[in-house]
Parts: sequence; C-alpha cells; structure tokens
Amino acid sequence: MMEDIDNYRQAILQALRDVKTADGNARLTEEQALRLSQEFSDEELSDGMPFNTPEEVAELLLESGLE
Repeated sequence: MMEDIDNYRQAILQALRDVKTADGNARLTEEQALRLSQEFSDEELSDGMPFNTPEEVAELLLESGLE
C-alpha cells in the first residue's frame, strides 16, 4: 500500500510540474511543486485515491492558493 501511495504522490508531483502558464512556462518552481505534493498526508491520499486522479488532486492543490 505504501508503494501505491508513493506512486500516487509522484504522479501528483508530475502533474504539478506539467502545469504551464499561458506563455508555456512552468507555473511552479520545483520547490513549489514539491511542497504542494506534500500537502496531503499519506492517510489523506489513501482515502482519496479511489475517487481522484493525480491530475485532479494537482488541480485542487493549485486552486487552494497554497503555492
């Protein structure tokens, strides 16, 4: 199960890295993406995994304004 959570968290991180601004630049720095990807605990991610894709979680994190 931990491996699944780790893979899920990595997929969230990659989705955050993939977000671009209108001019095609990365929206987040690597540090911002890493920090956002750690916002949810393993337990919170485990609870949400069946219901949310990593991309949906990344979008939620971006909309949260925590950058």
